Amino acid sequence: MMQDVAGGPADDQRAASKSVLLNTFVVKKKRCRVYFHRGTLIWETERPPYTRWTLPLTDVLAVRYGDDWIPGVSVKEKQPTQPTSPTTVCPTNFILHYAVRGPKNKWRHHSVTMSHTDPRQVASWVKTIRNYLLGLSCRPRKVMLFINPIGGKKKGVKIWEKDVQPLMTIAGIETKMMVTERAGHIRDALLTADLSDLHAVVCIGGDGTFAEAFNGLILRAAKDQQIDPNDPDARLPGPALPVGVIPSGSTDTVAYSLHGTTDVETAAIHIIFGDSIGLDISAVHSNRTLLRLYASVLSYGYLGDVIRDSEKFRWMGPRRYDWSGFKKILANKGYEGEIELLSDPCHPAGSTRCMKNCLRCLQHMHSIPDKEISRWVTVRGKFFMVNGANVSCACSRSPMGFSPHCHVGDGCVDVILIRHTSLINNIRLLLRLSSKRKTLYELPFVEVYRAREFTFRALPTLQFENGLNAGARSSSRLSVWNCDGEVIDSTNVKIRVHCQLLKVYTRRTQDSAREPTCISCST
Repeated sequence: MMQDVAGGPADDQRAASKSVLLNTFVVKKKRCRVYFHRGTLIWETERPPYTRWTLPLTDVLAVRYGDDWIPGVSVKEKQPTQPTSPTTVCPTNFILHYAVRGPKNKWRHHSVTMSHTDPRQVASWVKTIRNYLLGLSCRPRKVMLFINPIGGKKKGVKIWEKDVQPLMTIAGIETKMMVTERAGHIRDALLTADLSDLHAVVCIGGDGTFAEAFNGLILRAAKDQQIDPNDPDARLPGPALPVGVIPSGSTDTVAYSLHGTTDVETAAIHIIFGDSIGLDISAVHSNRTLLRLYASVLSYGYLGDVIRDSEKFRWMGPRRYDWSGFKKILANKGYEGEIELLSDPCHPAGSTRCMKNCLRCLQHMHSIPDKEISRWVTVRGKFFMVNGANVSCACSRSPMGFSPHCHVGDGCVDVILIRHTSLINNIRLLLRLSSKRKTLYELPFVEVYRAREFTFRALPTLQFENGLNAGARSSSRLSVWNCDGEVIDSTNVKIRVHCQLLKVYTRRTQDSAREPTCISCST
């Protein structure tokens, strides 16, 4: 039974969403009844043991005629060349490429071949499924892709060739690829490139690579709309293009916080799916100058010292952070400072986790924050670390992150203040960060606030008489800011959160995912 409607491309897409298809195909040498209705594909064996598979078409990557493929050769070894027209080869099977979510939030590419003796039936099914997928307008068709070849373990190009490009080819995504040659290359390219025919920007790299991409896009949007980004009170415009993050850096905290994993295949599949969320972006200003926009964490003190010191050991690769971190823990420096923050009434420790369809983020999507229910708070003291987290900042080494209850789209930043204390307490802090269950919230020397904006001002610690000597000694009492893995030398800064300024590709994790897609029963 089949319902079909003739017309143009738009009519085909509407018809596909209403189509009802029912037929018998051979799947893995077994006859199966196959149904398609309301965006769901179901196939079940005709004879015992009875097995049923249910697949929403939103999890389908592509459908192709089986004659385009060499049997027994994997997808990563053989890619289709020219799609073969059904009128010339009369194909009797088609291949459905789809993705399945498995343990630890990882998605995997699968495929199933369905065969039929009548080529017309095969053509009808392929046409209907393709029209349905074309109707998913959120899916990107043409993207600009940037690869950082030296980030992390320097595997960016290999990740593209081995893991990402085959999936993009399957999904029919046209990619305009560029390998970066220097720091700031992505940002500069996006400020001048023709973006009119693109659907998205994708980057393969670490947090710094991703930061370059959205800094370029947001500054480009501000330039196009004649908005001064240096004005700390200006409302920055959101770029039209979403951004996809494929991890290949040292920590990849943004990818982990968004996808729940740093698995490359998962990130690529999320981009193909086209589902996106709004991500808060924070602006760092100093003396009415925009220094940088960041998405993960801004950190002064310990992590600032680590990122500054690690630059001397780039030859060590990612291990340079371990070496610099070890040295700075032993040094146990503290820095005097004053933080003024516009505190949100929702405290991080009492907040829910930010998961799929997060109610708090949905409420803030179209609302303007009510500053009357917020209050200004001033905190002074000597700090080991001052952190402003836009996301949980979780990674493989820190599964909970700095602030596990941080929300990605609520227009707030979680401010985590770690007081200067003993070396033993610093080790307790690092052990707590590596825990899979415990958070920093309960440590007595840690204070956590949720803020819409905040300022930091370094306080003088010692007075000196001599000019040159005083300058040298006082500068040693100052740290730098670690901003998405890059150094900001300006000490006194103002941070303002721009709610859901950037669209990023991800399918958020959820507490109770419906994992099984196959139901078997014997009679």
